[in-house]
Amino acid sequence: MPIAITNARLLTPDEESHPGVVLLDDEGHIAAAGREVGPPAGAEVTDARGLTIVPGFIDLHVHGGGGYSLATHDPEEIRSYARWVVSRGVTSFLATIFAPGIKEGLEFVRTAAQATGQVEGGANALGVNLEGPFVSPQRRGALPEGWVTPPAVTTFEGLADAAAGHLRLMTLAPELPGGEDVLREALGRGIVVAVGHSNANYDTASIAFLSGASHVTHALNAMRPFHQREPGIIGAALQSGHVTAEVIADGVHLHPATVQMLVRALGPDRVALITDGVTPAGRTEGTPRIGAQEARLLNGRMLLPDGTIAGGAATMDRIVRNIMDRRVTGLADAVRMASTVPARVLGLSERKGRIAPGYDADLAALDGDLKVAMTWVGGRLVHPRA
Repeated sequence: MPIAITNARLLTPDEESHPGVVLLDDEGHIAAAGREVGPPAGAEVTDARGLTIVPGFIDLHVHGGGGYSLATHDPEEIRSYARWVVSRGVTSFLATIFAPGIKEGLEFVRTAAQATGQVEGGANALGVNLEGPFVSPQRRGALPEGWVTPPAVTTFEGLADAAAGHLRLMTLAPELPGGEDVLREALGRGIVVAVGHSNANYDTASIAFLSGASHVTHALNAMRPFHQREPGIIGAALQSGHVTAEVIADGVHLHPATVQMLVRALGPDRVALITDGVTPAGRTEGTPRIGAQEARLLNGRMLLPDGTIAGGAATMDRIVRNIMDRRVTGLADAVRMASTVPARVLGLSERKGRIAPGYDADLAALDGDLKVAMTWVGGRLVHPRA
């Protein structure tokens, strides 16, 4: 039976209709959307009066949340996360993996690959994001020391094979010996390569972007800082028109003025909002282990004992509200950065990230406070209105 969501404000995000209707077919796609659309006879009607319907959020870089970890030996834990995160408007995500060492990393990658796909009653697990292990020891941030290893094609092949075709994105420090070879191999497998956890200077980063790297891992965090005489990775990304950058707008990783600067400099079509969420994200307390160390959630900050930021505690809906509260952009561009750009990063811009005929019926309904009231994945209501 087709579903008609009526009386809503629609952000496609290319245009706005108010009131508007979204029709969902019985195969999980959007059949029609707009002001002139009417519900067909026999459709199941959902009255979304007072709500704004937006494309479901896509989190490219997340380690967990709601008490669940995505670096796990149990695929059901990833599925449980997928069923929890739809309450935050997320309809798709990449399980982002690092580990205490390569051996355990291989196991985590296999588990994440096993859990990849549409989760019944939950979000789409789109595949694996490898945060490392070929990163700079100088810029590893909270990544475990045992995870960091020199770039080697054989090590990369082992991780990629463990992912069984589901490795979609990986972080690489291009200045490291062997980095060029790994970059070439990853691109040959259709994997998006991000520059991050890197001490690369402007010239080295520029060469990496010219060679096919197309993304930046959590911009300005765990990388050589921008300097007026050495613009570093961010300077190279700004000059490379095809490069997208992750931004963590949680008020912890970046000052709000820095977020605004990045969005203005790159434009909302080149910014992907991410959470970098860890296990306690969305909760008020928690103590996940980061390698051999125990992190602590304190006043919205995940910190290692030495004060290093150890991932995010904010959820994607909170990050979208932060963008709005701090007047970084309007809601349409906030949604673009939380959904449309991430879909394009993964080569899914013909299927996800917009409200348009033929697109996957992955939708979030936001109330007047921009809190998530309902979520649909593949045309199914997976988070009903309270």
